[in-house]
Amino acid sequence: MKRRNKWPKAIFYDSKNTLFDWSTVWIEASSNIVHHYGSGVSGEEFKATWHRFLIGENHRVAFGEYQEMTYILEESLFYTFKYYGIPGSREDVKFMTDLWDKVQPFPDVLPAFRKQQEMTKVILFSNVETRYLDAMISKLHGFKPDFVGTMEQLRACKPSPIAYRWVLEKNKLKIKDVLYCARPQWDVQGAIAFGMKAAWLNRAQERLEGVKPEYEIKDLHELTEIVEKGLSSSIS
Repeated sequence: MKRRNKWPKAIFYDSKNTLFDWSTVWIEASSNIVHHYGSGVSGEEFKATWHRFLIGENHRVAFGEYQEMTYILEESLFYTFKYYGIPGSREDVKFMTDLWDKVQPFPDVLPAFRKQQEMTKVILFSNVETRYLDAMISKLHGFKPDFVGTMEQLRACKPSPIAYRWVLEKNKLKIKDVLYCARPQWDVQGAIAFGMKAAWLNRAQERLEGVKPEYEIKDLHELTEIVEKGLSSSIS
């Protein structure tokens, strides 16, 4: 038998909404906001609009002047208020940030992480401030990723190639060594544009727009199987 290079040498993860159920808390925050202002908009509709503005602000910051995620949340919330004619302010972002401790990992994350880390490295990078990512990781019952990084540490965020490159350099990895996994389509496609193989975590059975990744999965157990097969094929 001939052993080829191990692949993947690491699984590179996004965090919020990929590993942690940020959306449920975001909908709760949005429901609290519309109730506070007596708006007839539903919490889910408000959250969906806020999310669209957030993606736009995130991309503007990724390729412009650095700003923290809290700022991006504030700005996109302000635009959402304008869109619905609600007399809110940027300070109302506290409806979201005050609930951050309630963000929980998806049920598949911890068992998948434990099995994956037996085979390869598990590394994370998140477009949030470090304190928020630390709070989420603390819910993993003692599991420690091999690397954790945030936009606050780098002062840049995805989908800028600067973010993907920084993580690889910090871990002494090459593009070909890594399998990237994220739930946001734009994040997966940013990783593909950077040159990494990627798995789109389609938890909500969404329709993919644009460039297709190598893999589409519904949970992290499927990713574990992909890694097992990849490692097995390293032996011929």
